[in-house]
Amino acid sequence: ASPVFFNTNGKLYTNLLVNYEGSNIECEVCSEWHLENNGKTMVFTLIPGIKFHNGQEMTSTDVVYSLKMIMGEIDGLVSSRAGPLKEYVQSVEAPSKYEVRINLLRPSPFVPKVLSVSAAAIYRNGTTRDDLKKADSGAGPFIVKKIIPGTSWEVERYSDYFKKGQPYLDGYKDTVVADATTQAAAFLTGKVHLPYYFLNNKIFESQLLALESQGKIKRYYDLGGCGISLVMMNNAKPPFNNLKMRQALNLALNRTDISRVSWDDRMIAPGVPQLLFFEPRENFGTPADKIWNVIPGWGTGAKKQQEVEQAKQLVKDAGYTSGIDKVDQMMATNITNPPESSDLIQQELGQAGIRTTYSILTTVAEREQRLSKLDYQLFWYSMCSVTRDPDEAVGSYFLTGGARNWFGYTNPEVDKLYVQMSSELDPVKRKELFYQLQDIIVVKDVVLAPTPTYQGLTWAWTTVRGYTLGLSLHSGSGLNRADRLWLRD
Repeated sequence: ASPVFFNTNGKLYTNLLVNYEGSNIECEVCSEWHLENNGKTMVFTLIPGIKFHNGQEMTSTDVVYSLKMIMGEIDGLVSSRAGPLKEYVQSVEAPSKYEVRINLLRPSPFVPKVLSVSAAAIYRNGTTRDDLKKADSGAGPFIVKKIIPGTSWEVERYSDYFKKGQPYLDGYKDTVVADATTQAAAFLTGKVHLPYYFLNNKIFESQLLALESQGKIKRYYDLGGCGISLVMMNNAKPPFNNLKMRQALNLALNRTDISRVSWDDRMIAPGVPQLLFFEPRENFGTPADKIWNVIPGWGTGAKKQQEVEQAKQLVKDAGYTSGIDKVDQMMATNITNPPESSDLIQQELGQAGIRTTYSILTTVAEREQRLSKLDYQLFWYSMCSVTRDPDEAVGSYFLTGGARNWFGYTNPEVDKLYVQMSSELDPVKRKELFYQLQDIIVVKDVVLAPTPTYQGLTWAWTTVRGYTLGLSLHSGSGLNRADRLWLRD
């Protein structure tokens, strides 16, 4: 599978906390951690003698530096995945060589989760981004052996890894396979043990099921897949700084058709409705019968036709009596969302008088840059969750100044409710506050237009042992660490 940052991070670096399976969070470079100050101070005792790949010992100053770097305090760049940490941390201290203290603004069940994702990696003190372009700065189970740009990425066992006897594998190789059909074929013929994304379930369904029935491969489901599929709208820029235009776009989309075109090729893992990251079966998910024909834009049949007519009128009410031309619809060639779905969305918006033109994105860097600078009007995308937690769902994307607030959205009411939710330790009250926030973001302010997304699924040959899924298939530290993987002959 194509190597990606969380995959490489997981093998080259370590974390304060790590997540290998389910929701279990455990110490990695610490021997223990506990809470003080009524839950507002997290105290970590580091394991002495951990060595970075250059032989230098890891100490508390390295951890403090890394956490500050993640939060943007070193060079002003906030980590898009672990950056929400900055919304909770008042200060980070290293009172002694092996002690780290994280002083929180408020007690939080979310912080341990974000500390355990691959992006919350520990670097050597003083490491710059330019340094990382030349060599890694980690203490993970593997070191780089060979990189062939655009072709493969290969690592080998780090002999001084602090977890004795690990990693079990002598090496690990990621091969870049851009074409999904070729990637699937490589997996089915045993050339690849673990595919990154498996996009052609329908095409290869009979072969997958046959191999599964023979006990040769196994499927693994991940709650929520990567995250939520949605049409992003720039709330700070015309025409979607106008609520009526956002409402019109949301109503014009036919979720039934989008699901059919987008995810029908994933017959073994079909599309599911989501509003803000969570599937109906998840703790914070909205039941399907409270989405379809209930939430505006999710109508079916005759109700959908009514919504399209409403959308046309809203466009006129917004001042575009003859519709609007040349709306910039970004389309990326390097994401999992099928391009034919972008064509369908273009057609559906056109029926409501929102006529779009494509700007094609060919690199991840271009996509991230345009989104972070709010240099776009609309974009059909999948936003990934790395913790399956409502604090991330709201704090990263919809909070004023959030690490991934690519909508240009700000609402003091949302900011206030978010603090209440993130401070609430009662799970029932926390869920109630999340639903209040979801109603404001999705229904009242129509910040985004959610669409059905795919159920997360990956496969592995049963010769691969020690493979586990944690909080996220997308950025789980334990999954990508691969130090517990081994191969059976």
